[in-house]
Amino acid sequence: MADRGSRGIAWAGAVNLVGGGLGSLIGLVLAAIVGRELGTEGAGTYFLVVAVFMIVSNVAELGADTGLVRYISAARATGRLVDVPHLLRTAVPPVVLAGALVVVVAAGVVATTGSLGGLSPAFLVTGAAVAVLSSLLAVVLAVTRGLGDVLMYPLLQNVTLPLLRVGGVLAVVTAGGGVAAVLTAWMAPVPVVLALAAGVAVALTLRHSGTLRPSTARPAERRRLSREFWSFSATRGVTAAVETLLEWIDVILVGALTSPEEAGIYAVVTRCARAGEVIQQAARIAVGPQISAALARGARQEAREVYGLVTAAMIWLAWPFFIVLAVFGDAVLSLFGPGFDDGAASLAILGLAMGLATAAGTVQTILLMGGRSSWQLADKSVALALNIALDLALIPLWGIEGAAVAWAVTIVVDTMLVVYQVQRLMDLRPPAQHLGVAAALSVGLVGSLTAASRLVLGSSVLVLLGTLAVVAIVYLAASWPLRHRLGLVDLVAHRSGSMVSA
Repeated sequence: MADRGSRGIAWAGAVNLVGGGLGSLIGLVLAAIVGRELGTEGAGTYFLVVAVFMIVSNVAELGADTGLVRYISAARATGRLVDVPHLLRTAVPPVVLAGALVVVVAAGVVATTGSLGGLSPAFLVTGAAVAVLSSLLAVVLAVTRGLGDVLMYPLLQNVTLPLLRVGGVLAVVTAGGGVAAVLTAWMAPVPVVLALAAGVAVALTLRHSGTLRPSTARPAERRRLSREFWSFSATRGVTAAVETLLEWIDVILVGALTSPEEAGIYAVVTRCARAGEVIQQAARIAVGPQISAALARGARQEAREVYGLVTAAMIWLAWPFFIVLAVFGDAVLSLFGPGFDDGAASLAILGLAMGLATAAGTVQTILLMGGRSSWQLADKSVALALNIALDLALIPLWGIEGAAVAWAVTIVVDTMLVVYQVQRLMDLRPPAQHLGVAAALSVGLVGSLTAASRLVLGSSVLVLLGTLAVVAIVYLAASWPLRHRLGLVDLVAHRSGSMVSA
């Protein structure tokens, strides 16, 4: 029967937006601490190691996190919660085995090469083990999301983990620790948060124990479900690895083709630009289970309506952020320490490109929740090849500005591919009545005010803060009379009553 008590997309989106916003803010604070205490060179080494850590962690997930969200959500929507225990038995053991293989490979590599970048072999093997724990954390939190919980992911992944990292890093740099000590403090909270997440997942599963009765499915049916799960998830796992490479490969190539200092500056630039992705991530986490449920029931019109409403909200929320980054990039980057403002031009390029990508809405989520993980893998593979080719051509010519241009072109091409697939091949076009209003309001109001402030008052942290305060007040005041045309009222009113109760 319908879950009439569920709180709807607006609630889920708001919870994840607040959690993601706090996580992004905490992440920027952490980057500022690293930049100011370690300098551009130390920050470059730090971010290069973090890049490898994130790549290993995402590879070790094998796509099981996304698979669990999709299949558990679909099981809830179709009254098949009895499949959940089998899905867990199907998903978790391969991830554990993959993690063990990662640690063995890391031990073999360091036994052959010794220390790397001044980091000891013991540190490198430990780092690989913690990266595996990070992948298990993503899988465990996926279980809570699939079972309908919208709070634990942002609370643990976006708030608790970053806060513990900031506290540890701050303590280390205060004591005079170097890059290795800072990285140790950054990794240390992962097992703590994993233990908390596991406790929550177990409690949530026990809460559903009345509906998670033993399945009456035949062995052949269970084998078919396992094959379907890994056919989807394995493809998604490769895609996730490609996506993570896309996120970090330019930082690695900047470090290899220029210097650690340039890598440090560019890494901070990309962290600032990606802070705006919190809007997209909140929408993805909130909408993913609902899109999966709607498509599983064949409710395509509901999926279209959700797509349109969420896209308008993403434009309304994200475009002002990217506009401010493009106009006041030097002031933003000066917060991270001396020398980082050299990346202002790169930040403007990335801000504009990511703003365009945001206008596509949650197309990546729709592609995944619709079961087209192989399409996404093809898209991301094309994007990765394009990005690497452009990086190799442009970084030697233009430095970090070349890396920014390469990433901007890649973002636009990738977005155009997936928009075509969702809107044409899957025939899921969002209603357009709210999108133009959100775009016009953002560009016309925020763009004109920030550009005028920059031209008249110049660029400094003080001018930036004053402009932000004025723009926020004017933007919200102007949005209120337009809330119906922006679709915000419809979004808040939208209830997930069509979802099946857990």
